[in-house]
Amino acid sequence: MAMIWRTLIVILGATVATTPAWAQDVSSASASSLSPEAPSSEPSPLPAAGLSDAELERAVRAAYTGAAAYALAHGNYFARDGVFPPLRDAIAAELAAEGFSTVAVPEQAAADLAAARVCLAAPATELRIAPNLFGDGVTLVAVTDARYFAYVYDPHAADDIKVIAAADCTAR
Repeated sequence: MAMIWRTLIVILGATVATTPAWAQDVSSASASSLSPEAPSSEPSPLPAAGLSDAELERAVRAAYTGAAAYALAHGNYFARDGVFPPLRDAIAAELAAEGFSTVAVPEQAAADLAAARVCLAAPATELRIAPNLFGDGVTLVAVTDARYFAYVYDPHAADDIKVIAAADCTAR
């Protein structure tokens, strides 16, 4: 009998876990909210200034998603032979797709982490990109006028991404 209950619990748990959220309870939803004219599910853009530490982290994660997809399609190189604009464009596109269209992405690469974490002169948010010397690693830094958050990936230094938690940026 206990075996039957365990099996039933596993089956019900799997069913609930895989049921789409929109199918679980629409009893309180109005008919107009279920119509094709309902607002899109695309994320609304966040303001460029005043991003929280969590939002800075999400922006860097979105940037890494774009960078990793770009590298995967280009022989695992982020910026082969110093070619930076396509990587920048891929990152900017992913930021926009994930609701960070107000985050600026500079046209030029940052020299390194130290240069990328320098505070902005005015309230805003910028995603700075610093490919490593070989083009197979990248540093991504979301920076404001007060804080920064970073991912550093250099396969010559470590196998994993180094996550640098939000901290005060370096004064100009």
